[in-house]
Amino acid sequence: MIVRLYQTKSFWLQVVYNPVMNAQIVISEFKKFCQTNFGQERAKKEKAYLYSELKHYGLSFGLREKFLRDNKQQLIQLSKKEVLTLVKLLWQQPSFEERMLALDILVLHKDKLTPADLPLLETLMRASKGWALLDNFIIQVMPHLLSEYPQTYNVLKKWIKDDDFWVRRSALLSQLLFFRQGKGGDKDLFFQMAADQLDESWIDKLYKDKLQNKRAKFFIRKAIGWTLREMSRKHPQTVVDFVKKYQHQMSGLTRREATRKLPAKYSISTVTI
Repeated sequence: MIVRLYQTKSFWLQVVYNPVMNAQIVISEFKKFCQTNFGQERAKKEKAYLYSELKHYGLSFGLREKFLRDNKQQLIQLSKKEVLTLVKLLWQQPSFEERMLALDILVLHKDKLTPADLPLLETLMRASKGWALLDNFIIQVMPHLLSEYPQTYNVLKKWIKDDDFWVRRSALLSQLLFFRQGKGGDKDLFFQMAADQLDESWIDKLYKDKLQNKRAKFFIRKAIGWTLREMSRKHPQTVVDFVKKYQHQMSGLTRREATRKLPAKYSISTVTI
């Protein structure tokens, strides 16, 4: 039984009691959109750059945003059940773009998420295996859960000890928006997690492959530096103090990222390290 019918710019979205029907409509139309806008050369380069095992259509960020923008008003009216069904089915599709759409839709509905949804979020996180899917999703979704359900901080404490460096990166990035805005979050927890990651012996133990070892170190170092950089917008002295305290353990990448946006009086030339 159809209870609502919306016309988007690209397709009719039938909101019915069976959410799978809606999901299949969205997936079918998005596949057509991807096929119409397939960029062979971009797809090849992007797949290699991201070390991706997924199919790539080579859609630019602008094209992906266009599909989401054209259909946003209808997509945001989906119920939580419909959203989760759509996200799970999109994630089962073979392409990077379909997985990205799944995460974009989840971000649209982040305020509906509760700790009961953490197993799904962790599944998506672990399967992302790359910054292009992982970062925006974690950065956008986790602040809601941390704010509304403070027990979620215990999840970060678990993630930061995981053997998967992408999971540890997620723990480090989960509070980035708090620090960018200068309110909320648990700075002490972040500093503890960040300081612990400066000892990279766990990476050498778990990642024997040279390339994977290099990538693990890069993405952990970058996550620490990036989050500190965002914190420096509102709390520059706090960042300077952390950099000074751990100057001998901190990589050059982390230090550069952390201090890159400091106000002039805190510039790198005036920080004794």
